[in-house]
Amino acid sequence: MRLFLAIDLPKEVKQSIATQLAPLKSEYPDFRWVDESRYHITLHFFGERDDPEKVIERVSTAVYDIDPFRMYSGQASLFMKNTIILHITFQRNRMIERLASQVQDAFNENKAIRYIPHLTIARYRIPSKQQYLLIKKKVGRLNLDVEFDVTQITLFNSVIKSEKPLYETIAEIPLEKHAP
Repeated sequence: MRLFLAIDLPKEVKQSIATQLAPLKSEYPDFRWVDESRYHITLHFFGERDDPEKVIERVSTAVYDIDPFRMYSGQASLFMKNTIILHITFQRNRMIERLASQVQDAFNENKAIRYIPHLTIARYRIPSKQQYLLIKKKVGRLNLDVEFDVTQITLFNSVIKSEKPLYETIAEIPLEKHAP
């Protein structure tokens, strides 16, 4: 199983993002747009694992003291790897950073890279420098406005059968409200 831990956005938030992205999607139909049903914010990628029960147990233990919290969208931006990746960042939040950190600690992962919550919305081949700057400018002008409560996190299995992976829910782990 190819496992990852994520925040699965509420359906109405996914729909709101898709609606707000519609003008950009029509302007750039050649981009590989992420289907709104697959919108999520990855917290941790585990890779190939055959022990989902152990992963669930360790994650549950790691996040036992994390209270539900609210997330607010930041800005749309892009970065380059082998392709350009359009994404929505979310405002810095102490709880999500703590959540990601505690999961990393539970799995003895390297914290060299600071966790930045983001939602990938599209991918595209590496364009010319001029095209890149134009796309960056247009994406930077997007004024996406979403907010939602995070009351649980989800362990997914990424099943790759075609170009678009299927995300199969393995477990939903609730975030409990703790007394101060």
